[in-house]
Amino acid sequence: MTHLHLLHLRLLQPSRATISIAGKITTLPSPPRRSRPPCCRMSSGSDPSPPLSHTLTLPVQPAEPVHVVAATGVSDSQFRSAIDSSLFKQWLKNLQSETGILSSGAGTLKRVLIQGVDMFGSRIGFLKFKADIFDKETGKKVPGIVFARGPAVAVLILLDSDGVTYAVLTEQARVPMGRFVLELPAGMLDDDKGDFVGTAVREVEEETGIQLNLEDMVDLTAFLNPSTGCRVIPSPVWEVVMKN
Repeated sequence: MTHLHLLHLRLLQPSRATISIAGKITTLPSPPRRSRPPCCRMSSGSDPSPPLSHTLTLPVQPAEPVHVVAATGVSDSQFRSAIDSSLFKQWLKNLQSETGILSSGAGTLKRVLIQGVDMFGSRIGFLKFKADIFDKETGKKVPGIVFARGPAVAVLILLDSDGVTYAVLTEQARVPMGRFVLELPAGMLDDDKGDFVGTAVREVEEETGIQLNLEDMVDLTAFLNPSTGCRVIPSPVWEVVMKN
């Protein structure tokens, strides 16, 4: 559900809706039990199947392998897709980069628990895992719950009319927030090497009906600091402000 809005000076307060659900519990009679001949089961004495696991060796800590484990409910295919995904590999690369947490040798990554994998077709859309990183000096664990998602693009469209500048926003139903929110037209790329500009143009047309020319697009990431890889990284402070 998408609605188009023009923003000028103030945000419009989206309307609220209340949904009431009423239900009734009915007790059904139990089906008759069928008698079965007595049987004897042999116990193998073996323990339940161990969780899926994988071992990694990082160049920054070659003598300390990293154990990657799947949480209950994560299938074998999801687990393999997670550890082979570019999201997970990029996270490991960031840890070992020049400004990475493990680069100075002050910390050690011991264990990663893959908790959730959401597939968008044949690719991973969202990946959630918990990382056990310990400070070597204090021995304490550094808090590390990771929610990774694929690359996405947002488009800022400015319209000038009689000396007044308007920004084009769309109203989207965002289930995690439990409400409708006003936001820039945006969408996720099909893969890490996707066409940012092409995706931006396509998302704008799908969400607003506005057709843009590729040559009119300005890449705002060119103004970002090269140390970030010219990428926008959401700040935890901004997320707290949004939640409040």
